[in-house]
Amino acid sequence: MRTWTRWIVAAGTFALSAIILGAAIAQAIRQHSLDPVWMVGWLPAVLVAVYPSMTGRGPAHRRCLPRQRRSAGS
Repeated sequence: MRTWTRWIVAAGTFALSAIILGAAIAQAIRQHSLDPVWMVGWLPAVLVAVYPSMTGRGPAHRRCLPRQRRSAGS
């Protein structure tokens, strides 16, 4: 996947999660209860954990870089 495509997917994912979280907060206000917020409370933690792999900067990214050529005298 190209870099700009990853950024678009990441931005879309964060925008969608913000909409879902906003809807949960609005529902919590209407119900006078925190139950809707607790139902989607896991979403930010998952997005923070998945973000490096979505942008291509996770641990696998460093392992897949090509080897650097060095002269034997260095």
